[in-house]
Amino acid sequence: MEKALNIPSLFEQIAGSSPRAFQLFFDFTYTKTYKYACYFIDDKELCKEVVSDVYFYLWQNREKLPEVRNLDNYLFICARNQALHHIRESNRFQKIKLETIYPEEISDRTNPELELTNNELKNIIELAINELPNRCRLIFFMVREEGMKYKEVAQVLSISDRTVHAQMCIAVKRLSEVVKNYLFEKKIRK
Repeated sequence: MEKALNIPSLFEQIAGSSPRAFQLFFDFTYTKTYKYACYFIDDKELCKEVVSDVYFYLWQNREKLPEVRNLDNYLFICARNQALHHIRESNRFQKIKLETIYPEEISDRTNPELELTNNELKNIIELAINELPNRCRLIFFMVREEGMKYKEVAQVLSISDRTVHAQMCIAVKRLSEVVKNYLFEKKIRK
């Protein structure tokens, strides 16, 4: 459909302050931009707000649109930036479901001390995940939570497979260190 819609011409019209052209652009790209925002934010209403802010930003900076060479990358970056801005503003952290890291089998519900230790460890891991650098946390989230393959993450983020692999190694190494430190401290306390 993108070939049927002349994006460079549309961007020129938008840069010239054409509301009709901008509405056409909005209709053409809204779903894709919404999906991009959902990579970062689970809350559907907040995603809609993020997407609204993306289009507000695009309208405010419409004179720069004719310079855009890759529409998908540009929309993804705009959605990412707005989502991260919303997260920072509301002091929210992207939550990772820890069940993907530690299956329920490790939790012995008949042993309250072990259950307390497991819950404590899960909280520590969750904090460690949220303290990962933004890109590293996003890649970790996309691979572990969304179940995406390295190649898919690389395509969505416009980075190489090797970068995805390197970021996952960083995340796993940091989380391993957190677990090792926790277990070591726990052993010392006993």
